[in-house]
Amino acid sequence: MIELGSMTDKFSGAGQNVVRRAIDVSRSCNHNYLGLLHILAALSEIESALFAEGMRAIGVDPHSVKSMVNQELSQSPVHVGRKMAIPEPTRDLFNRALRRARSQGREQIESYDLFASLFADLNAPPAEILRRLGVDPAAATDAISQLIRPREQQTLDELLSHIFDSPPRPGESGGWIRNFNFSELTPEFFNSIVTIEEKGVTPEPWDKIDVSLTGQELQRVESIVSSFLSMSVAQMNEATIFSRAIYPLLVLAEKDRLETWAQAPLNAQYSGFVLKGIADAVIGFNISGITKSSFCLTVLQANLGMQAQDLQIRLYAAMLAAARLNWERDKRLPQEIFGCYTIADNWTFARGLVSDVEAARPTMTVASSREYVERVEAETILRILKFITGKYTQELADNT
Repeated sequence: MIELGSMTDKFSGAGQNVVRRAIDVSRSCNHNYLGLLHILAALSEIESALFAEGMRAIGVDPHSVKSMVNQELSQSPVHVGRKMAIPEPTRDLFNRALRRARSQGREQIESYDLFASLFADLNAPPAEILRRLGVDPAAATDAISQLIRPREQQTLDELLSHIFDSPPRPGESGGWIRNFNFSELTPEFFNSIVTIEEKGVTPEPWDKIDVSLTGQELQRVESIVSSFLSMSVAQMNEATIFSRAIYPLLVLAEKDRLETWAQAPLNAQYSGFVLKGIADAVIGFNISGITKSSFCLTVLQANLGMQAQDLQIRLYAAMLAAARLNWERDKRLPQEIFGCYTIADNWTFARGLVSDVEAARPTMTVASSREYVERVEAETILRILKFITGKYTQELADNT
């Protein structure tokens, strides 16, 4: 394949076949660039059955489309240069296809992702060809998306068969219990086992916290911030940022019997699945004891190159695991659990309410905070942390 930069390894075998054929089409026309019409022509050959079925589904003759594509290619300009060019519309197509794949829980672009994304650019030549044939490109995109769902489900089933860190086993209710690791979860997999209701960024409780800090705490906060304020956070590795900026504030929020632990395992079994993973930090009760622990806050830190969406899903999984462990201790419903993910020295909090804990598919409602930058908002972050630990300390007192 030609050089696609960071996209090179983002194509499956079938996706690569389409791109290779599109390159051959371009070269046979002496165009020296990889355009959308080259990809459409390649799809009509490599995925001939799917292409024909898709065109018939939107009410056009596949041969008419291919004829118009060939006519347009014969009139296309030639790129002058030593290397084959990849125009911006083609890069946009690849990015759309990759986002589509990831929304389905996949990390590589399949041939049908290219097909389903090809007509989304309403100003591009493929969409114009459909328009000339009397078809709305947006409606065509929807129809093709419906058509390829069986293939997507087959791919998803194959992925699911490999994601488990141990084989599924029978549950008490007669179903099968699957093991999911935080690091392996994608939005598609997570939504298949949990009902998530996201409220987005909300002002409550974050903007209405009335927690005061002592003079000693203010001095500690100033000391923590000064330890990295003059340094370039962008050049620090994750461990340095965590040790200088994140963990010290968590320790400062400890209250009564609550402890802060780093690298804490969270293994929780629901009726239909098991969640397993490591939280970068937790604040909880009896973490070092031999009886059941409980948690008020789970913290995950972004690793180099981690997508924000992946980090959010891992945080949700950690919160869900902690909520189940808490329920086993106190049987409260709904279970309130707080979480936080950090990117460099930026903090984003989440409040989860978990209901239907004993059901095969539990429900978690999540409200998130805005992003807080520790370099300038460390006191606000500590007030939020103290609010969380104070709230949980009171719940512990009420439950004993």
